[in-house]
Amino acid sequence: MDSSFSNQFDVQAVLEGGKHPVQFGTNVLAGLVEGIDRFRLDLEQQQRSRSLGPAMLGAFLWVDDAELLQRIAEFPSACVVVSKQARGKYHAERLRKVAEAVKDAAGFPAWALSELEELRFRQGGKAPVLGPGSPQERIRLPALRALGYRKAGKHLVPILHTKMLLLGELWWHDEDALGGVADVTGFTPHRLWLGSANGTGSSRRSLEFGLWLEDPGLLKAAQRFLVEVLAQSEDLDPDSDDLTPDLVVPDYDDEAMWEAMAALADYDVDEDDSEDDA
Repeated sequence: MDSSFSNQFDVQAVLEGGKHPVQFGTNVLAGLVEGIDRFRLDLEQQQRSRSLGPAMLGAFLWVDDAELLQRIAEFPSACVVVSKQARGKYHAERLRKVAEAVKDAAGFPAWALSELEELRFRQGGKAPVLGPGSPQERIRLPALRALGYRKAGKHLVPILHTKMLLLGELWWHDEDALGGVADVTGFTPHRLWLGSANGTGSSRRSLEFGLWLEDPGLLKAAQRFLVEVLAQSEDLDPDSDDLTPDLVVPDYDDEAMWEAMAALADYDVDEDDSEDDA
């Protein structure tokens, strides 16, 4: 039986002072996909100074809609987090198809978000130990990640149940916050989609709602939430059944750090003495 709702339920409205229609009814993902395309085209046509192009952050219960997955995969910088999926033949096949759809995606540069810049992937299940000789590491998050707890049997677990997508822009600067010379990358949010629809193909047949918003306070709050979701996320199909982030704050070899600082200070003193003798 092919059940579906008719378009008689479909209603659109525009918020006072808003630019984008609010959608009620069927196929609200069409408005999401259209909004992604419009935002990317508009931003790329502007050719803004110091811009590194459009970027996307998101969080859904699940994503398998072909058009949405294509937009995520083709976006210059994107990371969308979904709720951790149960294990089993059915779920394994779902994960395989989704992972295949985004296998060539660029992902998202974690160093563009200051809250994630220090984080490192676990090594052997533990936080890595960094010293003065440790190489600088810049982590690029995959396009799709997972968050939360894995359901086992009939036991209910809390889930990532949001349906949201934050579009913005990556930018670069050659000075840090103190005015020093540095290679700085950042992210500025511009537009937020909120809705009731999961990012799934089946949601197009259901009665849902979706809307684009540009309120500055809401954009900042959505970014803070999504950054925390990213920080607590894991690989798309991790072995852990509990909330076990694979990104952690590294441990630092304080003794080695102090020794390196002392050696550098001694070197500076020797250099000054040499200049005085000359």
